[in-house]
Amino acid sequence: MNRTLARRRTTSRSLLACACIVIATLAGMVWVRSDAHSAPASCALSNGTHKIAASPGASLLAASDADLNRELAIAEELGMWAVRFDVDWSVVEPVRGQRNWAPIDRVVNAIVAHGLCPVGLATYTPLWAAKPLDFPRNSHYRPADPTVFASFAAAAAQRYAASISVWEIWNEPNLAHYWLPRSNATEYGRLLAASYTAIKRAVPGAAVISGGLAPGADNGRDIAPLTFVRSLYQGRFNGSFDALSVHPYTYPALPNDPAAAAWSTAARMWDMRDVMVAAGDGDKKIWMTEFGAPTGTATNSVSEAVQAQSIQIAVGAQYDAPWLGPLFIYSLRDAGTDPNNLEHNFGLVRRDWSPKQAYTLLRSR
Repeated sequence: MNRTLARRRTTSRSLLACACIVIATLAGMVWVRSDAHSAPASCALSNGTHKIAASPGASLLAASDADLNRELAIAEELGMWAVRFDVDWSVVEPVRGQRNWAPIDRVVNAIVAHGLCPVGLATYTPLWAAKPLDFPRNSHYRPADPTVFASFAAAAAQRYAASISVWEIWNEPNLAHYWLPRSNATEYGRLLAASYTAIKRAVPGAAVISGGLAPGADNGRDIAPLTFVRSLYQGRFNGSFDALSVHPYTYPALPNDPAAAAWSTAARMWDMRDVMVAAGDGDKKIWMTEFGAPTGTATNSVSEAVQAQSIQIAVGAQYDAPWLGPLFIYSLRDAGTDPNNLEHNFGLVRRDWSPKQAYTLLRSR
């Protein structure tokens, strides 16, 4: 694949409410016992080359035990390396000083039990920690104090040190939707730097990757991925990540469609690579922590054949460009059954668990 691998529009990821959890209280603090398994040694950052992984995100926290294990069994069947999921601060600590880790424990344990590597996405903000502190209230507001978020990220890294080797800091920070009220690369860089330092202090062997950059334009609220990367480097924040993360969606176009090159985030990965090399970061890889295409009948949907072809092209890109890290497919299972809803139709399998062509393609490789 050449410099064309962006969706024209951005979509909102559904955020979830967590399931009921059991907690024990001691001396005013909330403690949750963790029975985490130990992840395989192959989960290290350096072992992600040429790997395929899954990025179901927040959905795993809301899934029943049966659905959680069935979804992870699909990743296992497809020979996937890792599963990226939300370690959502707003879920763990909705009340300041009271952290309930049970929802995260459950997912981490399940991922590792299926022989997969958990990749933790530390992200989002409890209302008590958000900026602004008044209305409107939303977990997608940036934290008022990046060091408080960093403390949470470090606590998570320490709790799951035996299970999670790689931590991603925030989701799609170049979009206003995830960094309300508008994206700001310098503010995000400060959050990234504080988190990197805190995580490395807590777990020196942990790896930290930057938040996945989504397709977007420089429009006063969002920031184009390449512009965002340049700003991170201009601010000298590149010392605060071990790999760069990008979400190179291209639907409805194929990743290698030259007609899409002008707006393709995938194509810009080569330009991002140039920025990294020029700054002496040639040894760092670019991780594709979300990629996929929605089937269905909505505008910008694709056929199941095109979904499969898109994934096949992205897999091939890992071999054509050795500086690309693992490919995380969004997602394993359709989120719903409405063919006119883009967010319902990213799965490799349908909501009823029947396979799409992309599943069959990956199963046969």
